[in-house]
Amino acid sequence: MLSCLVEFNQKWAGAASVLVLGITRLNFQRNNKPNRAAVHDLGLAACSLVLEATARGLSVHQMIGIVPERVREIYSVPADCEPMTAIAIGYAGDPNDLPEELRARDTSRRPRKPLKEFVFRGKWGVASSLF
Repeated sequence: MLSCLVEFNQKWAGAASVLVLGITRLNFQRNNKPNRAAVHDLGLAACSLVLEATARGLSVHQMIGIVPERVREIYSVPADCEPMTAIAIGYAGDPNDLPEELRARDTSRRPRKPLKEFVFRGKWGVASSLF
């Protein structure tokens, strides 16, 4: 499973207790029509997993940095399914055990975008007056 992650994620994800792949089927299996909710449903499933794991005292890290072709090769993922993400689950380790470039990233504050940059009113790009 570790080889299904991009090299950067492999550096630290090997210490995780569990690695999970997020794979979705973009068309319904019953009629092969497009399933526009597939990615949304995968996101909701991942959210539920994150909330449950966190409630149980585990740490969770979601990653988009995967190698879909490698996932297909190793796990025989069918052509109508799309490997999208990976999730590492485990207990938080000591940041001092990380390589320097990862330690700096993982221990620094991660600012979030202000809501006015992505909460719009009326039309795209018009910031809501709430912010």
